[in-house]
Parts: sequence; structure tokens; C-alpha cells
Amino acid sequence: MDSLLIAARAVHFAATISVAGVFAFLCFVIRAEAPVPLARRLRWLAVASLALAALSGAAWLVLLSARISGEGFTAALTRGAAATVLLHTRFGTVWSLRAGLAAALAVLLALPARWRGKGWRWVGLALGAALLGLLGWAGHGGATPGRPGELHLAGDIVHLLAAGAWVGALVPLALALAETGEAEPGGGAAGTGQIRALVWRFSVLAAVSVGFLLAGGIVNTWFLAGTVPALIGTLYGRLLLAKITLFVAMVAFGSVNLLRMSPRLAPAAARDAGPLRAALGHLRRNALVEAVLAALVIGLVATLGILPPGLHSEPGWPLPFRIELALLSPPAVAVLALAAALAATFAVAAAASAAAGHYRRAAIAGSGLALCALVAALVLRPAAQPAYPTSFYAPAEPYAAASVAHGARLYAENCALCHGRDGKGDGPAAASLPRRPADLTAPHLFAHTPGDLFWWVSHGKGGVMPGFAPVMNPADRWDVINFIRARAAGILSRTLGAQVTRAIAPRVPDFAFETGHTQHTLDRLLSHGPVLVVLFTGPPPPARLAQLQALRARFATAGPALLILDLDPGGAAPEAAGMARVEPRAAAILPLFRSPADGGETDLLLDRAGEVRARWTAASAGGPVAASALTVATEQIRELPPAAESHAGHVH
Repeated sequence: MDSLLIAARAVHFAATISVAGVFAFLCFVIRAEAPVPLARRLRWLAVASLALAALSGAAWLVLLSARISGEGFTAALTRGAAATVLLHTRFGTVWSLRAGLAAALAVLLALPARWRGKGWRWVGLALGAALLGLLGWAGHGGATPGRPGELHLAGDIVHLLAAGAWVGALVPLALALAETGEAEPGGGAAGTGQIRALVWRFSVLAAVSVGFLLAGGIVNTWFLAGTVPALIGTLYGRLLLAKITLFVAMVAFGSVNLLRMSPRLAPAAARDAGPLRAALGHLRRNALVEAVLAALVIGLVATLGILPPGLHSEPGWPLPFRIELALLSPPAVAVLALAAALAATFAVAAAASAAAGHYRRAAIAGSGLALCALVAALVLRPAAQPAYPTSFYAPAEPYAAASVAHGARLYAENCALCHGRDGKGDGPAAASLPRRPADLTAPHLFAHTPGDLFWWVSHGKGGVMPGFAPVMNPADRWDVINFIRARAAGILSRTLGAQVTRAIAPRVPDFAFETGHTQHTLDRLLSHGPVLVVLFTGPPPPARLAQLQALRARFATAGPALLILDLDPGGAAPEAAGMARVEPRAAAILPLFRSPADGGETDLLLDRAGEVRARWTAASAGGPVAASALTVATEQIRELPPAAESHAGHVH
């Protein structure tokens, strides 16, 4: 079923692009009335393309309905699935609008020439562009929500229209070159001038279209596969790279036409029929090769449309290393940026020189490109870190109290024997091992991605640590990793003080709590701004509770929210005192963020990402947090740049 859907999508894309391309060619390349034989060929090309678009569009609708409903092709028609999709989905609404546009185009093409009027080509271009552009709402761009979705959709539409103007005009160009060459076999001045003008206008149209294709492609790539792992580690990303490679090949053939073949049409170069015919043959063949490459691109686009985007898939990293740019010094980053800019310049120069037939210049530019690559490799060498197939996996279990609490039990059963109850690598079996187990509480734990940890927990490490894939399912392994990271985060948080840290900060797991008989979560509370989490190990002193209530009132409108928790399992947590009831699993794991000698109270100031930016305790020199310290710390947190959006993958 998927192969049929891909075929229907490919044919529909190609046919719709062809319809728009015929009218773009008539409006921007031919301009005046085309010779009768050429006009007849272009009209029949548009009619055939429109008919193919209608048939393939209907097949796309039915096949998609069958895929959604899980029924067969025939059942989707007879049991109403196709009608439901057509009448009750956005896809169906778009298809209905496009059907109306296709009908209007059919009427326009069926009109006799004397009834069309002078502006019929522009009417056809508007209808064809709308027919093509509306496809954007049927793809990934139409499914992205919010303001980012508007940008994504705009990128999709621009990409489609630019493809119609360039790719859709390739076959009309080949037909026009053949027609013009046959009309002027001797290469007369009039014929040569006509050919030269036609090729020049198409080159301008193609160059502008390529620019818009690049802009739309960059937007789409960012939204759908905006990281290196998503590009090279997922099927979607690899197919997208194949599409980009074919696009570059198309541009290369177009560049040969523009820089090498077109100059042979100049008056001085086209006096003889032989060279002119040869140049026309090369131009026509290259245009047809571009069209074939475009057909392959369209096939890839049709396939990509039914796959989950790269950013929604777990990337399987294919290389034994990864590059951590954060390890580079600012001067090294500057050198790398300069090398990248020069490399791009040399690459364009080499390609343009080769297309124009200036091979010596191309070799010089290629040497510059190789030198830039060598410099970049030397600069990046310190940033190369070992990597594994799962290095860029996103945790499949949320970093939350339930996962951490379950991971703590699994750790005690499977890991504590070697790594120790506290994770310091001093378990009962550690002394008998040829290599001391890793200290899982050290800060260097955060130098490894969760995917690295998942690989080691699954497959073992160093020939000493066994793999636990046979005894723990993937969810259990992620729970263990969440516990290990939460415990290390809690220990790291103890090194913080009242001064807000700007470095990588430890993160508190999400958890549920109840206030006023209403359940909330920490993540939901953090979505409104910073939060001060106050942890007590028993009933708080009334005087301190009164101070916290005064803080809450003071910062009610412009400051952090206060979340006051008693972690004593037997604590009453009176709601009248402004305290929250915390779920038992959270009460079991939040002590990881306390120190044994905190004097009974630990105050954690969290930013919107849940990271601990400042910390106070009852036993510290300055005592627990006061209004003045909280005001200063909150202002400092507001000055921090927002956390970058993760493009490592999506949690499922």
C-alpha cells in the first residue's frame, strides 16, 4: 500500500509541477505568442499533465484513506473512508479547493484560441501556481503548529512554486529548443537571436527559482531534520541528503548550459550551422537530463512525505566519533568559521569554473577547498569524542519522579554490587574487578549524552561492565539512567550557593504535587517562570513558614513561584500554611537534592528549564533564602539566555 501511495504522490507532484511550469514558461520565457507548432505541443503537454494530476490526485486521496482506516483500496471507496477524509479533514478541504482549480484550468485549456484573450497565459499561471502551492497544506509544513508552522508552511509553498517555475519549465525548454532549431536550420541571425533570448530568459528564471528553492529548502530542512544526527542517522535524513545531492547535480547541468553552452549561441560563435546545431543539442540534452534528475528528486519527495521527519525519529549515529564544538576555544571557533566561509567560496568557484570549462581555475579552487578542509580537520581534532549508535537518542522515559524512583530500585538490584549503593564505584564486588567501576556521582557524568549511557547500560563497557539488555527492557534501562543522572544532579547541586550559576546546571526531575485539592506538576509550574522549591525534612518552624508566606505575597506578581514541600512521609503538610502535598515517589527522590547537614531546609531556585541556578540552606552562613537575595537571584536568572531547543530527537 505504501509503495502505491508513494507512486501516486510522485506522479501527482510531477504532473502538477508540469502544469505550473508550462504556464511559467509561456509567461516568462516565450513572452509573446509562441509559434503555432510549439504552442500546440505546450498545450497538449499542459492538458496531459492536468489529466494525470487529476487521476493521481484521486488515487492519492483513496490510498491515503485506506492507509488511515487500515482498510484496503476497495474498502476505502465502498465503506466511506475516502468520503470521510474528503469531507471532514483539512486534507479533504485542500483537495476540494484544488479540484475546483483543476476544473478552471481544464476549461481554460479547452477554450479555442480566439476566445482566450491576451491575458489567458497569466490566468493559467495564477491557477497553476495556486494548484501547486496548495500542496503545501497537504505536507509536513501544514501540520506544524503555531507561528513556527506559518514559517514552515511558507517555506513549503515557496519551495513548490520555485520547483514549478524551474523544473516544470525544463520539458517546455527542450521542446522550444527543438522547435527553434528546426525552424532555423541554417542558424540565421534572426533564429540565433531568438534562441539566445529564449535561453537567456530561461536562465534568469532558473537562477531566481534556484534561489527560492534554496531558501525554502533550508527552512524545511531545519524543521524536519535540523541536526546532523537527524540528517545522517535517520532514513528520512539520508533520503533528504540524496535529494540534495540530486539537486546539486541539476544545478551543475544548468550551470554547464549557462556558462559553457549559451556563449556558443553568441553571434560571433554561431555563424555556422554545425556549431549552432551542436550547441542546441547540448542544451536540449542537458535540459532533459535535468528533467530526469528532477523526476528522481520528486520520487524522493513522495517517499519523504509518508515518513516521520528526522527530528521525530531516533537517529542511529553511524560514525565512531562525534564533534563537540563546546570543547573548542573561542579562537579555534573563529578559525573554523573562517575556514568554513572560505571553503564555501572555493567550492562555488570550483563548480562554476568546471561548468565553464576552465579546468585550471577549477583545480586551483579545488586545492583551496582541500586546504580549508585540512585546516578544519586539525582545528576540530580536540573536539572529536567517542560516539555510539545510540549517542543521540533522546530518553524514551521522561525525566520525572516515577521514572527516577523506579530506576533507583533497578539500580539497587542490578548495579549497586559494583558501583556501590551511593554510586561511587565502591560496591562489594568492586575490589575483585580488574578495573575500578566508574564513579557515577562525578560531574564528568554529564559530559556523556543519555544515549552514550544507554549504549553502555545495554551493551556493557570496557570488557568489565556487562550489558543489561538481556535482563532489562529499554524502558527499564532509561529509568536507571534517569536515576543515575538525577542522583549526580543532586550531588552537583550541593556545590551551588546564593550566587546564580551561568554554567551547565543540575536539573530537578518533574513531579506531581497537590494544592487546594488540585493536582499540578513542576514542569507546568515552571512554564510560567522561575520557581523556588523549599524542601523541609519535617514540619517547618512557624516563624520560617511565616517568612515564606511573606515572600510569596511579595513575589506574587513579579517573581518566582514558591513551592513549599515537607519531605517527611509522616508530615501533615497543612494546606492552610501554604504547603503542597507531594507524591510519595517525589518525596523519595527529592532528598537527592538535599545535603545531610542542611539544617532541615534546602531552598532551590529553578529556571524555566528546571535547572538549579542558586541554592540556600538553613545551615549555610547566610541562612535560608531572604527577600533581598531572592530578588537579586531572580533578576540574574532573567538575564540568562533561554535554553536552546533540543534537536536531538523527540521523546516518544
